[in-house]
Amino acid sequence: MLIRMADGGTSDGSGPSAEEVAGSLAARRALGPDAEDAVIEAFLERTGQAIDKRVDARLQQVPPPPPLPNMPLPHTDHTPFVLAIVSLGAGIPLTGIATQFKGAGLVAVAMVWIGIAMINLIYNRYRR
Repeated sequence: MLIRMADGGTSDGSGPSAEEVAGSLAARRALGPDAEDAVIEAFLERTGQAIDKRVDARLQQVPPPPPLPNMPLPHTDHTPFVLAIVSLGAGIPLTGIATQFKGAGLVAVAMVWIGIAMINLIYNRYRR
């Protein structure tokens, strides 16, 4: 917050003083309307630089944020799911082949699915 001082400056000394404003107005009047844009632009440039300095000073006072912890990302193992899908995909044609055996078709189908189940159970048991 800027507070006017008795000498015409501001409390933090970074804004334009009353003398600077008065000087800019006097130059604007003395140089006439042709130079008015240049005088105003120069005044605004000085004021903008003063604001930039104040902002930079305030930013230097703010401590940097703490670094983020270096935590590993969670990894999900999809291997059991993939094995189950592949087992079903392999079991369907093997069931079709097993049904072609005369007299032992039901036993062959049971052997195919018991074998597929055993592969999945053994894999998941030893994986842990």
